[in-house]
Amino acid sequence: MKKVLVKSILVLCALLFLLPILLTVLHSFGVQSVDAEGLRLTGLLPSGFSLIGYYDLLIEHFYVLRNFWNSVFYAGSITCLNIVVSVPAAYAFSQARFKGKELLFFFYIMLMMMPLQVTLLPNYIGLRNMKLLDTPFAIVLPSVFAPFSVFLLTQYMKGMEQSYVEAALLETKSVFRIMLQMIVPQLRTCILAVFVFVFAEYWNMVEQADIYLKRETLKPLSGLLAVGEGLTTSEVLAGSVIFMIPIVILYLYFHDSLEVGLESMKL
Repeated sequence: MKKVLVKSILVLCALLFLLPILLTVLHSFGVQSVDAEGLRLTGLLPSGFSLIGYYDLLIEHFYVLRNFWNSVFYAGSITCLNIVVSVPAAYAFSQARFKGKELLFFFYIMLMMMPLQVTLLPNYIGLRNMKLLDTPFAIVLPSVFAPFSVFLLTQYMKGMEQSYVEAALLETKSVFRIMLQMIVPQLRTCILAVFVFVFAEYWNMVEQADIYLKRETLKPLSGLLAVGEGLTTSEVLAGSVIFMIPIVILYLYFHDSLEVGLESMKL
């Protein structure tokens, strides 16, 4: 009875988390009810089935597809470049010996814990001085050096077997060769987990695009849906469903590596 009760509570909690997503999907295919005074009525379930929201979004407002591919470009490029930068940085924090390493890593953790709003103004001033505002670099450049993935990879490397590194040092003194041939193959699961985390984070970014970008042609789909300017309720709901699809596919494809990577991390 205790196991049945615990499972029932977990299922109920899962349904509560899934309820907003299910309602979003249902209403994206629903008909918007309007009363005699022309006011839109909202209910738990839609009053009918219709694809008008998807038609208007993809055909009448075809520019939304441009913003969708902007999101793909931003999230994909940021994630790949972030991993390229984070792997050597994590290798230095976990394997190298230099003065001030622990203090520097402490500052990394402090920076990771800061709210995004704290770093927006310094980044804005730096991008303005480099004349990068209202360009794709304004979104990509500050995010490439985000400390979150460095922290996770460092914690994972600290739990790795050090005998492999010591054996490799007998063959070569090249740091890059040891990192690429001995460390990176063992980081595959962790890198995939970090890839999912970072991609999901920057796929949903809104504040950076609103502050750093002025042209609508450069903004990601998340910023467009958050404002909803010029879009009806049906179109916003349809866009939200389309916006969720890449993340769902990414999770379903990498969920095994994600679970193994989380279990292996010494957080």
